[in-house]
Amino acid sequence: MGIERLISIAATLAVLAVSTDQLPRILHTVRVAELHLIRDSQSSKWGHVMLLPQTK
Repeated sequence: MGIERLISIAATLAVLAVSTDQLPRILHTVRVAELHLIRDSQSSKWGHVMLLPQTK
């Protein structure tokens, strides 16, 4: 898969997220996932990551 195709797919998904008013929810989910990745990959000598409370 070429980078042009990946960019096209990402742009389409972004337009769909904005048109359905789901962009803030998607951005929040991505940020929480990034924090979890950081926490899982950190060394034991690092400080602790403060995670956002999850509401369901």
